[in-house]
Amino acid sequence: MSSSVQLHFAHANGFPAGSYKKLFSYLPAHWQILAKPQFGHDHQLPVNSNWSNQAEELHRYVHSNTAGASVYAVGHSFGAVISFIAACRYPASFKGVILIDPPLVTGPKRHLVKAAKLTSYIDKITPARLAQNRNTHWSADEDLVAYFKSKALFKNMQPDCVADYVEAATAVIGDQQTLTFDAQVEADIFRNVPHNMDSFKGELKCPGLLITGQQSEVCKEEHWQRFVSQNDILHTELPGGHMLPLEHPQALAVKITDMIESWEQGEETRSA
Repeated sequence: MSSSVQLHFAHANGFPAGSYKKLFSYLPAHWQILAKPQFGHDHQLPVNSNWSNQAEELHRYVHSNTAGASVYAVGHSFGAVISFIAACRYPASFKGVILIDPPLVTGPKRHLVKAAKLTSYIDKITPARLAQNRNTHWSADEDLVAYFKSKALFKNMQPDCVADYVEAATAVIGDQQTLTFDAQVEADIFRNVPHNMDSFKGELKCPGLLITGQQSEVCKEEHWQRFVSQNDILHTELPGGHMLPLEHPQALAVKITDMIESWEQGEETRSA
């Protein structure tokens, strides 16, 4: 078992890296876990078409925090897609990718999404409008764990994970609790979901694993089959929905650990 694993975890849209604290706690203690706290808030790399800037943002963060060493890229949802794009663009920087329930737009559907981006229709086929109109301020004494736990997206999450999200995504400012992940950024990320995933066919040079939630409404079989067939990526599924890292963090951590340790053993064998 290797002791030199470096892993970068890229968060889902609107869920800062600290939201995944419980998942990280189940990964091997000797691994170095890197995680950019929030994507999309760098004014030098604003959210743009097909999340191109956010893939660049990821690569720059990894490069500046590893002295150029290659890492494993693990990402959830939005974070999975930008991890994949970064690995395709910068193969020397990544040893493997694990994609957790990404929103995949491939095949004929890409034409619909591309056209929708030119109109307000994109707000109907993505959660952009919900993100832009969400609550961003609460009274200082409101129980935000209970508030978010009552929402459909959070209902199956472990309470500790909801608490970690509240700690990571909000701050007390004056007499209010305030969302620190800019709602406009969150909406812009949804509006720019990549429609060019087919263009990366065959570009991934490192091992890959796609993990989908058995009850996911985001990454269903009709979404991932084409993607897997175009790229040398394994596929497996775990119990849970789209938010499975916060619903079943321990089971997911076991799967991530087993896969990376398998890749590491293969690397050691090839180097022997």
